[in-house]
Amino acid sequence: MNIADGVLKQELMLDVLRKYGSCRLQVSGTSMLPTLWPGDTVSIESRRLSELKLGDIVLYERRGRFFLHRLVALPAERFPGRLVTRGDSMPQADPAVRVESMLGVLATVRRGKDWRVVPGTMPRMSRVAAALLARSGGLVRLALYIASSPALSHKKSCDKDGAPEVPSSFSQGDSLSEAPNS
Repeated sequence: MNIADGVLKQELMLDVLRKYGSCRLQVSGTSMLPTLWPGDTVSIESRRLSELKLGDIVLYERRGRFFLHRLVALPAERFPGRLVTRGDSMPQADPAVRVESMLGVLATVRRGKDWRVVPGTMPRMSRVAAALLARSGGLVRLALYIASSPALSHKKSCDKDGAPEVPSSFSQGDSLSEAPNS
C-alpha cells in the first residue's frame, strides 16, 4: 500500500464517522494488550468532549496515524485543551493530545464472533498482565505467539477469516491500539 492509499482510507473512515456517527476498524498494534489484540474489530462512536470519562478508550489522530488508547486525564487547568492517553501495555502516558484530534470513543470490540463492551476500568488480572507487558517486548511477542498458535491456545476455533480466536481479557459479564493504516 502506498501513502496515498493510506490517506484515502483515513479520509473515508473520517467521512463515515462524521456522517453516520460510528465506524469499524481493525486493530493492528499491541499497545492496548491485553484489552485489545491485533485483529480485533472495534466499533468507534462519535462523542462530545463533555461526555468523555476517565477510562474511555479514545481514537485520535497524530501525524497521520490513528491511535486507540485509554483516557487517563481530561482537559483541566493542568492540560487546557488537551487529553492525556496511555496504551494499556505502555510504560508511560502518551504526549498530550489536542482535543481537536480526538475522533471518537471505542464502543464495542469483536474478538472472534462475539461483540463486547470494554469496561472503563481493567479487571485486576488484566492490570497485572498489562504491567508485565509494558516492561517486556519479549513477553508481548510470547503472548501474541501463544494466542495465535492453535497448538498452544485453549481455543482451537477460527473466525470467519481463518484467524485464530484470541483469548479474552474481559471478565465474565463485561462486554481498536492503534487502528491500521492499511
